[in-house]
Amino acid sequence: SKATVSVLNWCKGRRTCAMTMSGNVMRGAFELPKLPGNGFQDEMHKMSFRKKQVMQPLLGPKAQAVERIPVDFEAVPIKKVVPLAQPEPEPVELDKQVLRFYGYYKEGVAESKFESERVRKVVVNYFISDATVSVMEPKEDNAGMPQGMILRRHRINKDGEGAGVYTWEDFAIGAILTFYGRCYRIIDCDAFTRKWYAGQGIAFEDSIPYPSDTYRVHRAAKPKKEIDPEDRNLKAVMECSFSGKRSRLSPGELRAAKQFLKMDGKVLKFKAHWDDTRSLYGDERALVVYYFLADDTLEVTEDYAVNAGRDPFPSFFRRKKCVKPVGKFENHNASLRFAAPEQEHYTDADLYIGAVINVFGRSITLVSCDKFTEEYLRATYGRESTPINVGTKKVAKAVPKPVPPPYNGFGGEEDSLGAWKNLVLKPPRKDVKRLLENRAQMLKFSMRLLSEDPANEVRRFVLTYYLADDTVSIFEPPQRNSGIIGGKFLQRTKVRHSNTNQPLLATDLFIGADVEIHNHKFAVYASDEKSLTLMEQLSEKFGRANGTAVMSKVRAMLLSSQTLLHKAMCEKDPAAPIDYYEFKEMLASLNLDITEHEVLTILRYVDFSAERDTAVTYDGLLGLLFPPHFGESPASVDRPWAEIYAEYTASDDLEKTMVTADETQYHTDVDKAAAACARALVDKYENHQRTLAAALKSEACKGVDSKVGEAEFKKVLAKILNQPGSVAAAGQAQLCRKLLGGSRAEVGDFMTKLFKHATLKAIAEGKQ
Repeated sequence: SKATVSVLNWCKGRRTCAMTMSGNVMRGAFELPKLPGNGFQDEMHKMSFRKKQVMQPLLGPKAQAVERIPVDFEAVPIKKVVPLAQPEPEPVELDKQVLRFYGYYKEGVAESKFESERVRKVVVNYFISDATVSVMEPKEDNAGMPQGMILRRHRINKDGEGAGVYTWEDFAIGAILTFYGRCYRIIDCDAFTRKWYAGQGIAFEDSIPYPSDTYRVHRAAKPKKEIDPEDRNLKAVMECSFSGKRSRLSPGELRAAKQFLKMDGKVLKFKAHWDDTRSLYGDERALVVYYFLADDTLEVTEDYAVNAGRDPFPSFFRRKKCVKPVGKFENHNASLRFAAPEQEHYTDADLYIGAVINVFGRSITLVSCDKFTEEYLRATYGRESTPINVGTKKVAKAVPKPVPPPYNGFGGEEDSLGAWKNLVLKPPRKDVKRLLENRAQMLKFSMRLLSEDPANEVRRFVLTYYLADDTVSIFEPPQRNSGIIGGKFLQRTKVRHSNTNQPLLATDLFIGADVEIHNHKFAVYASDEKSLTLMEQLSEKFGRANGTAVMSKVRAMLLSSQTLLHKAMCEKDPAAPIDYYEFKEMLASLNLDITEHEVLTILRYVDFSAERDTAVTYDGLLGLLFPPHFGESPASVDRPWAEIYAEYTASDDLEKTMVTADETQYHTDVDKAAAACARALVDKYENHQRTLAAALKSEACKGVDSKVGEAEFKKVLAKILNQPGSVAAAGQAQLCRKLLGGSRAEVGDFMTKLFKHATLKAIAEGKQ
C-alpha cells in the first residue's frame, strides 16, 4: 500500500544519513597531527571494497574488438594502445623451407708474425616462414679454436634507424651482410636456394672461391700424421670425455656394428673332445664350444657327466676372441714387449666337424653340432656336418642300476620309495589332473569271503575302488544276529595282491573275479548299476564291459563246431527268454573262457541297447549275431573259437556285422531324437539365449579348465530340454558327439562357434 512504501522510503533515507554520519565520525576520529609517519591514506575511510579493473584491452591484429566493457565506478581510465607494425604471416607452404648460403668473414689475428687475419667459413640459413636467420661455422678437426653456432635463429635488424629486418631480397651471391657489426660475404648457395630464387625471377651468378690465408696454406702444406692404433683409441676416449660422442667411427668399428646388428643372438654350438691323458692324472674331457657370430668370440664349457666327481666350474675358457697359435704356443700377456704382434683369431670358417682348434695349448676336436649350426655351415660354406666318433681309451664300466627294496608294509609305498631315492625327504607328487577329472568316479563291488570257517560264509563286503588315485576301501555291512560287528574293514589305501605282490588295478575287479587282499580271499559276485554303466562308458579300459567285443567273442564260440555252444542253445526253448543264471551255467558246463561279468554284459547289450519291451530269447540272440547278410551260419567252422575271434578282432568289423532290423530301427529313432534335440536347442538359443549361457557357464565352472566340452554340454542339454527316456538321452549324446568331437572352448566362443556350425542346422533338418 502507499503507507508501506512511505515507511520504506523513510527507513532508506534514515540509513543513508546514518552511513554518511558514521563515515564523517570515523574520518574525524582518525584525524592525527600532520607529522611524518602519522599519515594515513584513504583506505582507513573506505566504505566500498569492490575490485578495480586493471586489465586493458589490446587492439592488435589478432585481438578482437570488445563491443561492451563492464562499467566500474572506480575503474582506471582505458587507454587506446596503438599496435606495433608486424609482418604479415607467411603461408603454410613455406614452413620448413630454408635458404642456405655459404660465406665467410675475416677475423684479425694479433701478435702473430705469420698472419694478420684469418678467413672463417660460415653457413647462413634463412628461414622463409618467419624471416629468421642463423649463422653457423662448420667444425674442423684439430682447428684449435671454438667453432659451431655463431648466431642462433632470430630476426636480425638492419643497420640504421627504421631500416627493418633482413629479408630474402637482401641475400645474393657477392652481397655483404652486416650482422651485429661483423661483415659476412656471401659466395655461394645450394641447389634448392638457386631454384627457389629462379622461381622468384632472380638468377644468381656463379659461385666465388674462398680467399686464401696464411693459416690454411701452411696447414695444407703440412703432411698429415698417421695416428697410432693406441693413440686412435686414446683420441676416441678424449672425444667422448669432452663432447660425450664420437666424431666418426673407423671402418673396423662400422663393420663390427653392422655384424652385431645382423648376427646378434646367433650362436654356433659344437660338442667337442679333449684328450688330456698324456699329462699326469689326465683324463678325457667332454666339452661344449660356443661361437658367437655377433662379435666373433669363443667360449668353452665342460660337459660334466653324472657323478663325474669334478667341481662344476662355470667356464673352461671365458668368452673372448681366441688366437690361432703360430708355431709353439706363446703367452703374449707374459711377454716383455709392449706392442703385441699381429695376431689371427679363429672365425666361423675354421669351425666344422672334425676340426681341431688350439685353445691356449689344448687341442680340442669338434665331434658334433646342433641343428642351427648344421644349417648355418651348409648354407654359408656348403659343408655337411656328420657327427664323428672319437675312440676313448678308457673302458666304460657297466654300472648296474640299484633296485629298490621291496615294500615292507609300513607307511605309504610312495613315501617309502621316496625315502630310498632322496636323502632329503620330499612328499610324493600327485597327478592333479587325474584327481580333478576322476574325483567323483568310483566302482563298487559286492564280495563274499572265501574261507573254510562256516561262520564266514554269511559275511558280505562292499569294495569301493577310487579311480582318482587307485585306492581301495572295504566296508562290511552289519548283519543282525550274525555275531560279527560290521563297519570299516579296510581303510582307504593302495593295496596289492597278496599272492603276486602286484598293485590291485581297476581292471582286476569284475563280477566273478577272485582277489586276495592282505591274505583274505574274496569273491566278487555283484556290482551296482552306476559302476556297470561307468565301466561300459570306459569300455576301452574295461574289456569285459565292452559289449561289441563280448558279442564278437560269443559269435566266434557259436561259429566254432568244437565248442558245442550252438547245440546247447538249440536244446533250449527257442521262445523262452534267456535267464542269466541258466545261461551262465550253460557256458560254464562247456568250459568256455567267459566270465560272469561278460555274461551280464551280453544280456545288458541285448536287452537295453535296442530298447526292447520284452526279454531276448535264444532265437533273438542268434538272429542278432547272425543276420541274413552275415553269410555264415552257427557251427559251420571246424576251428578253435580263439582263432576265429582273433580274425574278427583284426578286421575291426564287429559292429557292422551285428546290425539287425531292431538295431536299424533303434538308430533311426536315435537320429530322430537328435534332430528334435537340435531344433529345441536352436529355439532355446533364439528365445532364451541368456538362460542357455548361464547353464553353460555353471557347468563350465565345475570343470577342471572352466571350459565347455562334450560332458558339460550333455548335462546342459539334459537339464534345459527335459526330454525323458533312453532314446532321447542317446540322441543328445549323438548330437554332442557330432558337434564337438572332443573339443573344448570358452563359453562365449563355444556359443558363437556352435550356432554358426553347419552340422547343427543339418541335424535339425534331418540331413545328417
